[in-house]
Amino acid sequence: MKKNIRLLIFIIAAGFTVTSCSKQLQDTNVNPNSLENPDATTLLSNTIVTEFYNNASIAWTLGNGYNQYMTYSQSYYDQPTRYSPVTNEPYWIAMYEAARDANTLYSLGQTQNNPLLQAAALTLRSYAFAQLTELWGDIPFSQALKGNTGNYTPAYDNQQIVYTDGQLGILTSLKRADSLLKANPNGFISGDMLYNSNTISWRRLINALRLRYLLRTSGKMDVSMEMQAIVTDGTIMQNAAQSGTLALPNVTPYNFVSLTERSGDFAVKYMNSSLYNAFVTTNDSMRIASYFTYNANTPASTPFSFSNFGGLPLVVDATTVQVNQASNFNGSFTKGTNANLIKARIMTYAEQEFVLAEAALKGYLPGGNSVAAAYYNMGVAGAYSEIGLSSAASYLTNTAVVFDNTSTTNALNQIITQKWIANINNGFEGWIEYKRTGLPALQTGGSANLNNGSIASRFLYPTSEKSINSQNYTSEIQKMGGTENTTYRPWW
Repeated sequence: MKKNIRLLIFIIAAGFTVTSCSKQLQDTNVNPNSLENPDATTLLSNTIVTEFYNNASIAWTLGNGYNQYMTYSQSYYDQPTRYSPVTNEPYWIAMYEAARDANTLYSLGQTQNNPLLQAAALTLRSYAFAQLTELWGDIPFSQALKGNTGNYTPAYDNQQIVYTDGQLGILTSLKRADSLLKANPNGFISGDMLYNSNTISWRRLINALRLRYLLRTSGKMDVSMEMQAIVTDGTIMQNAAQSGTLALPNVTPYNFVSLTERSGDFAVKYMNSSLYNAFVTTNDSMRIASYFTYNANTPASTPFSFSNFGGLPLVVDATTVQVNQASNFNGSFTKGTNANLIKARIMTYAEQEFVLAEAALKGYLPGGNSVAAAYYNMGVAGAYSEIGLSSAASYLTNTAVVFDNTSTTNALNQIITQKWIANINNGFEGWIEYKRTGLPALQTGGSANLNNGSIASRFLYPTSEKSINSQNYTSEIQKMGGTENTTYRPWW
């Protein structure tokens, strides 16, 4: 929005200058390096990379803390991850820029009569807006992409509108995207770094995202019919190889952030004790070793034992004893030795299966517990495959992992916990699901918590909203009682 205002000022100023000097300036210089019309190939590639890269980057720096996969050992670094009220403005800006570019791509797709470009654009726009509303709540939405018409102060829309609006809503747009590709199964879009113009792959991603967002809103509306229609159609992910992931380059500026992180910054990141306890409880020896190193108390050559690893609770400044018993992320992240772990991901096959498992468990899909168990098992297997582990068969026999058909409460806890583990390094998905379900039982942090002892449910709006969009910002804050807070729940 700042850029738009500066541009408007420049245009106005330039108008006065040209008018006053019209007798001297008759010709206009044209910059051959500046495109008047956007190039769809470049814009599509850039929008895809923007969404995937920023998701991976924000996960590594802030998301893994909010999701309680990681704990910082020093207060200099760990203040935001102790749920201190923060704006997370860089991610807000990145997602609005992605939504703007995707909207431009959609218009280009209509002009070019290209259904695949339209569908990809609708998908990317929907994902950007979903991230924004799930992290901030009510957001500028229906008026947010109208800067070219002179509207630089868009009104805030209720979260329900963001999901369900008949023209722009997330669910509406994704359904339209799938319908476009179902009716036009053959297509081509230059710049498709994600699926190389494979319409079936795009449909699988689109429908997996539809299932995610339908489940997110299931506490507020009936989603059964639409979920069943998606499953009956059958164009969803069938294995981990079909996940919505993007391999990032090994060099800046779009590499997976840990590969070029300073050693001092990397050294203060430790496995959170909530995640460590989940690994131990489910006897998950393969994934803990894939992600983390032995702690400082254990020689590298020591045979495997869960006691050789350790987690760090939410703390202000960790003691030497706490640091020495906790585990860092391993070389898979610092050196990229496991390419599967350093992919950027926004939606995986594993998460899709856990979504379907919960839907069956709650009766949104037919089949009851037996169908829920089948989806759950495929989700666990998919999560293992996602990070290059050959088989989850043995893991699925562990007592705490075997699907509990006798208790809906226990079964739901299993589904959400496994989804939480599978979403390591996937933005804020673990935290978003915690807000929806209260699962798994994350730490509040005690005296380390900077949010009055509560796990935050949203970020604060960026400070730029207070100055540039103050009237609409103020109206929105009145819904919170006149003071912005991080525990306000706008809809679901």
